[in-house]
Amino acid sequence: MVRSIIVSIGVAVLLSACSPGTPDASDPVPEAATPDLEETTTPESADETPPPASESAASPGEELAIETVGYPDGWEMQPYWSGEYPNAFAVTAEGVTVMGHPVITFEEYPPIYCGLPHKAVYSPWNGARRDSDDLEFVAMVFPTTFTLQEDATIEVFVGDGAEELSLSAGDQLIYKSYIAEGFFIAEKDGILYEMNEAQLPQSTEFEQGPDDQEWVLVTCDDAEKTRAWVLYDDALSANGIEPYEYTGFGEAADLP
Repeated sequence: MVRSIIVSIGVAVLLSACSPGTPDASDPVPEAATPDLEETTTPESADETPPPASESAASPGEELAIETVGYPDGWEMQPYWSGEYPNAFAVTAEGVTVMGHPVITFEEYPPIYCGLPHKAVYSPWNGARRDSDDLEFVAMVFPTTFTLQEDATIEVFVGDGAEELSLSAGDQLIYKSYIAEGFFIAEKDGILYEMNEAQLPQSTEFEQGPDDQEWVLVTCDDAEKTRAWVLYDDALSANGIEPYEYTGFGEAADLP
């Protein structure tokens, strides 16, 4: 089944709030720190220094469709790779080929065998490579639920500010996507909140779901400049591909 996942950025400023676990807007904030929305958009090409979270997503109301194939109901797309230091990979040899696909696929689409240039680094923070190859970083996530086992009042971030959210034993919330440093996006009664897992009672029960699947749209190193979606795990399985080692927060570049 082919479907298009629509991205809507109506509340993309969630992370612009100055929360304890969210980098200040003056710091280089990676694309990975941009919150997921109920639906999703493709991130825009970044400068060499990652922009503040409030500027890294499309403007409010902008929509973009990214086609997927075969994902069962329940999977959603987020417009970033999660983590304080998001995953990244480097091409460490000549003549490297990875398996990609014409669309984001759940094990159902013919592959594209895509050559990647030697010394290229594929990271949301590598602005030069993002610009030159028109890279796009998205992840497919499977939202799950978590249940409060006792009453609690926690600080959350919604819109452009913080507020206190009162929760009662038995309340169920939807865990939408992870951000970084314990912060994640949760949904309750149709409202998206940024919250810190450390503030929830230890008795909170989290449902386990499938691991995130992180995809990058690359430009292959061939005469046709073929475009292909590459799954991070598939890239790492290729000879001549290694995880990229960051040297600083918000910093990534092709190998010397």
